[in-house]
Amino acid sequence: MRHYLLIIFLLFFVKASAQEFTYKEKKELKGYPDYIMECKFSPFRNYFAIAIGNNTIEIYDKDWNKIFSHQGNPKSVGGFLAFSPDEKYIAYAKYKSDNDIAIIRLEDQKIIQVLNGHSFHITKLEFSHDGKFLASSSSDETICLWKWDDDQLVLSQKFKYEDDVKGVSFSYNDQYLLVGGNDAMIYLYKKESDNYTLADTLASSKYWIYDVCFHPSKNEFAIASQYEIRRYDINKGKLSFRDSLKIRVNRTIKYNSTGDFLVFGKNQDLVILKMLPGQIIEFESIYRHSDYVFGGNFSDDGLFLTSFSSDKSAIVWELTGVEPSRKSLITDYMDGDLTSAQKLILTAEVIDNILKGLDSKLTAPRDEFETTIQYTERREKLKAEVLSQLQEYTEKYFGLKSKSQNKVAIPIERLIGYNADLQIYKVRFLETDAGIKIPIEDAKSFKNNWAKAILQATKTKSKDGISYEYSDFELIHPLSKKTFPVNPIENPFHVKRISRNVDMEKGRAEANIPKIIKESVGEEVLGVDRALIFATNIYDSFSELINPVLDASTVAEELQSNYYMNTELVVNPTLKEAIEKIREYAKLEYSPNDNLLIFFAGHGIYDEVFKEGYVISRDSKSDDVAKTSYLSHSNLRTMINNIPCDHVFLVMDVCFGGTFDPLVASKSRGSDLYAEVTNEEFIARKKKYKTRLYLTSGGKEYVPDGRPGHHSPFARKFLEALRNYGGHDGILTVNEIIQYVEKVEPQPRFGEFGDNEPGSDFILLVK
Repeated sequence: MRHYLLIIFLLFFVKASAQEFTYKEKKELKGYPDYIMECKFSPFRNYFAIAIGNNTIEIYDKDWNKIFSHQGNPKSVGGFLAFSPDEKYIAYAKYKSDNDIAIIRLEDQKIIQVLNGHSFHITKLEFSHDGKFLASSSSDETICLWKWDDDQLVLSQKFKYEDDVKGVSFSYNDQYLLVGGNDAMIYLYKKESDNYTLADTLASSKYWIYDVCFHPSKNEFAIASQYEIRRYDINKGKLSFRDSLKIRVNRTIKYNSTGDFLVFGKNQDLVILKMLPGQIIEFESIYRHSDYVFGGNFSDDGLFLTSFSSDKSAIVWELTGVEPSRKSLITDYMDGDLTSAQKLILTAEVIDNILKGLDSKLTAPRDEFETTIQYTERREKLKAEVLSQLQEYTEKYFGLKSKSQNKVAIPIERLIGYNADLQIYKVRFLETDAGIKIPIEDAKSFKNNWAKAILQATKTKSKDGISYEYSDFELIHPLSKKTFPVNPIENPFHVKRISRNVDMEKGRAEANIPKIIKESVGEEVLGVDRALIFATNIYDSFSELINPVLDASTVAEELQSNYYMNTELVVNPTLKEAIEKIREYAKLEYSPNDNLLIFFAGHGIYDEVFKEGYVISRDSKSDDVAKTSYLSHSNLRTMINNIPCDHVFLVMDVCFGGTFDPLVASKSRGSDLYAEVTNEEFIARKKKYKTRLYLTSGGKEYVPDGRPGHHSPFARKFLEALRNYGGHDGILTVNEIIQYVEKVEPQPRFGEFGDNEPGSDFILLVK
């Protein structure tokens, strides 16, 4: 009876899981000259790489722009890929020949090193989870273990076997290294200091081992042979068999980021197994490829699955019902704003400690009764909590010490070089390069004594009251004790904060910009200023974008913090959600002096047949010929024009945004015309007439999204305009904004629509 109940429970479990798990084809990469040996996303999903059978590697950015391609010797056939856990590097086997490995720096796509330690075909690559090691297996019957030393990988250990080695894998905490191959033996190595020593061996079965793969968070692993998947445990450094499933396996196996699923190729199918605690179950079989499927890879965030085949294609599948990795949770809580140092320190232990320390109320999904403002505030607090812990662990990881007067002492990792003409010494610390402005004589003595020197930064509480600001980096000379300013390329402790300090090299006014306060202009000319901001990065049927949410969030924060404006940010809305939100604002009550700014960032499109431009929503369909799932510019004009607010300014950072209105009528708003007018009179005049103005990031053309983690060209200039803070009078006009954005390529378009009245303008008041 117990056995029957167990079977019923398992069937129910699988059925329930199947209802939650869904997949659909997101993207097909085809037309290649040879088979696809491997393809995968990088850990933070900012890159995608593919290995082609003619010994070619291609790397794409998050928006599917090809940023790197290289073909080695075609006779060496396709190779294998491995991303470093901090997403700084990708290792590619069979770079020019069968037995070499290229190390490619992803930031600038430079090959920084070629490893030569094998004498025959390389069969697999894998980085350790802490990023300190790279393991490579080969048909030359060896494993090479490479270790980072001063920005170079050096051969640390080499293990020899009796037959070809096919699989190698690190345990989740890098305590163990697993090896398997054609001798059908499992080899387990344990880490002691920075060396791995053999801890145990076990005969697996009569079949060759095709691949080995550790569970992402437990000391258990799976191995694949031609006709079987077997699962093992590690107890006190010893191997023990748990269970198995008779099934054909083509080549590689891979767990998803939580260890619930295992994926591999079976003939022409992509197979997903459910890895239950007491049983392995064949969960899903996807038939889409027309030839041999080599395997699959899950993205760390659980959103995508890749499959690759000898039919010369690779497919990206969009998933639901697959949990993200714990690292992806941290990334999500931080809105992707992680520094290089923070990416490096995200070991299993650190991630576990951070997640355990978070309030469950902060991490809970959005409640249906929670407003956007409430949800945004909760997410901001969550981000501050996570950032605070990341900063604490960064200090611990790099051994930083606190000094008096809120100073933190930071060691220098190494010197890079001195530019005598500029008198700048380039150094490296906390995973970033930095320039030190130091005279030649001081630089000479610094070079000979740099190991004794320290950098320091000022550490103060952030405005959120939870995390910290690290600023004013400087070098203390080890001999003279003089201090010299240090300018890091990246602040290791937090993504660059928005600052009211002005960059003189860009021609902005010095700090302490005069502020407009309500008393100085009179309450009667002021109203309530609102900003409704839409941003879409993720689409159901279109390629993802990199920066819209980043751009819009920064604009929202700038308006909320430094202008008299209440902002609401709507992220990745469907068409229905976008229209309902605009309708919500149309039902508000407005006074004659109220302002409303509406901002769109995302995809746009133009239909040559209908002669109509459209904003693409998250759920817009790429095959929707009638465009009923899009927000047309004509409908948007009508909706916005009928909002009962007298002063409306529409800003669109979308492709083909200039088709919003066929009449492009840019007019001068020269401030010299009002030089003798008081602030109160100026504001009153501008608010006398009804305003319906728009500004778009381009005309009838595509506009660039920008590099990952950087603002789009239009958004960057728009933010520069905001951060001018209206100049000397603290009043920012549309004309001043246009002066900043007008040189962006493609050229932005400005005009009027609807019931706009001549002489009107849209003004923003600085706090």
